[in-house]
Amino acid sequence: MIYADPNRLLFVISARGKMRWADYCDAIDFLSANKLSEERTSNLAAIRSGLLQCYEALGHCDAYYENGKSIITASPASLCRLPRAGLPVAVLTGARCLKTQEQLAEAANAQSGSIKIITKRYPGPHGLFPDTIKIQSESDKVLAAFTEKLGLRCPKIPPAWTFVNWCGTLLEYEKMLDYSIPENFGWTRYDFCVSTHMFQRTRSDSLPRLSKYLNPTTTLPTYVFFRDGSGAKVDRDWGRYLNLNAKGITVAAYDERRYRLCIPVRIPLPSVISRAVCLCSGQPPVHKPEEKLVPGCECADWLMYEDVPPQIALVALSKVGQRPARVEIR
Repeated sequence: MIYADPNRLLFVISARGKMRWADYCDAIDFLSANKLSEERTSNLAAIRSGLLQCYEALGHCDAYYENGKSIITASPASLCRLPRAGLPVAVLTGARCLKTQEQLAEAANAQSGSIKIITKRYPGPHGLFPDTIKIQSESDKVLAAFTEKLGLRCPKIPPAWTFVNWCGTLLEYEKMLDYSIPENFGWTRYDFCVSTHMFQRTRSDSLPRLSKYLNPTTTLPTYVFFRDGSGAKVDRDWGRYLNLNAKGITVAAYDERRYRLCIPVRIPLPSVISRAVCLCSGQPPVHKPEEKLVPGCECADWLMYEDVPPQIALVALSKVGQRPARVEIR
């Protein structure tokens, strides 16, 4: 049996350098036609969005809006040190091409065994998660020589530390919001339900409240967080945690012994926070079905991040107002 290369979507993003959301969707549909044919068409948007969130968290690309359009750009190829004790270990992030692994192997062979390349495959349910490529070195000096030969950046401070310390907090985010939107302005409205973690047509007049409105002209969503009768436009991911924090709801779980962090699938961490915890292991979060993981939380589907030390896990969660349930995550 011939297996498709799971790096193929990253190859396309890297070759294009910069692409529109529509082009990104076309690439996914073409590269995984067989897989997508097995899925319900109503789930395609979630598949595309979930893949992009994973790619951003792994440091392979960045997504932003430009002139009202969603743009995806490949990040420069870099080696990101992992925040762990012992021999230096770094993970390859950013753009890559068909010859990337061959070039890494050649450079490692030239180091006479002082560099070890570890490649793991986590293709994911749609076969489009790129390989995790880690570089283990005998010393900082050897790693520096290796990266210099390849022309790669490799910061001495693990980026996971930089991201988790650099990013702002939920309180700082809310201070920048402009609460000037009236409570109801006529667009089709969906309210965020803290039980199902979904936006639903069932309306709630209680405050605080997070609502999604669909622009009647463009059909694009706008997310508004309401406090005291007026609302502010928010990022969807930050908005969900604003709502949870305002209601005093915990949805995060952490196993301090196994360094495992779990977040509900439908409440992903904001991109900068997700990148900080992903770059502790260099691996994508994995789907973990588990009931009653967090007391009072009805979720049974989780995203699990591995190898996240408590010094990063607890700070990262505090940024979104979460004090995790301390549990065993097997």
